[in-house]
Amino acid sequence: MTGTMEVRIQKIHSRTRQYRARCEARQLCFLTACSLLLPACMVLLMRGELSPGVAAVADGYGAVLLQDGAGAYIVIGLLTFALGVAATVLYIRLKDKAARTVFMNNT
Repeated sequence: MTGTMEVRIQKIHSRTRQYRARCEARQLCFLTACSLLLPACMVLLMRGELSPGVAAVADGYGAVLLQDGAGAYIVIGLLTFALGVAATVLYIRLKDKAARTVFMNNT
């Protein structure tokens, strides 16, 4: 290869690294925004469901969960957990796909 070809290849690799860094930064910002937005949405959803807590529970903590209005807490908790798992799996799959693409392009 000539010297100019090697310089061009180095520039291409440099720009590729820059684009990947920008893409990862965007993904990180998006995930950070989602992680901050999720608790805020939960607070807004639960605002109407909040009620004063029980001062004394005679039969243990399970009795608190069976009281009126506790079903909303349980449903929102389960939905939040499922959303977190789905987002994590999606992000891992996208990251693996990107890594495979980079590997295939480098070989």
